[in-house]
Amino acid sequence: MKKYILSLLLFIAAYIVAMYLTQEYTTLKPAGSAPARLSDFFANLKPKKYTKDLNRLTPIATKRMTPQQEEELRIKQEQERLAQEQARAKAEQIRLAQERRDQIFKEKGLINIETLPVKLFLDIRYATENNFSGKKLYSSDKCYLQKDTADALVKAAQYAAQEERPFYLCLYDCYRPLSAQQALWDIHPVPGQVANPKTGSNHNRGTAVDLGPCDYQGYPLQTPTPFDDFSENAYAYAKEGIPQEAIRNRSALQKVMRKAGFTTIRKEWWHFNYKNAKNYPIVDLDF
Repeated sequence: MKKYILSLLLFIAAYIVAMYLTQEYTTLKPAGSAPARLSDFFANLKPKKYTKDLNRLTPIATKRMTPQQEEELRIKQEQERLAQEQARAKAEQIRLAQERRDQIFKEKGLINIETLPVKLFLDIRYATENNFSGKKLYSSDKCYLQKDTADALVKAAQYAAQEERPFYLCLYDCYRPLSAQQALWDIHPVPGQVANPKTGSNHNRGTAVDLGPCDYQGYPLQTPTPFDDFSENAYAYAKEGIPQEAIRNRSALQKVMRKAGFTTIRKEWWHFNYKNAKNYPIVDLDF
């Protein structure tokens, strides 16, 4: 008896659900019709919420380009292809020229610092107008040094990375051609600030480097003066009126450079000579 009652209740519940669903989906069929059989009912089950979305899937006719537009597109694509080929050819010319220059300098004992395993930042000022002369004197922004000077600079960079407050080295000038030395002397012929080209500078030997401390992104740390400053604040041991942070950074730079075998000069905090610098001949190679 209990099984009969339970079966009857389940049948009634199923009937009620079927009737409810029939009323819910009859709007999908033509007005006045209703599913006569359960198979008809399920065949027409299409949720209302998808009816609008289906309309959006109707293909949209694309407008064909005119012959003139097709020709304009072809010309534009061809121009872009040629521009890319020219850019690649120019990059290859620059690479080959740099290789030839490196080989010529290497024959004179000068090494491109970028070929050594160390992270250094280059800001070669005389390859720009951002120097006291206001003129671009170099055609290259590379740094060349005598091999032992370059090796010592690598050590200095490693020492800087091991400091309590680590920093990096940013290079402002390395080897300097004699023609550039003459140009600087013509603009500012002051011994002690610019070397006379007749006797030459250690920069002309590839045994001197101008540099400053910077952070891991290459941004300069605070120093007593900018590079190429001729005031007394630019002296290697000046203190009066100079912020303590600038003095600390200058001292840290001097410490690692001396440890690597470099010496300072009195009037320029950024200039360092490698030991026995004068033993090397003056090299006259233009960039």
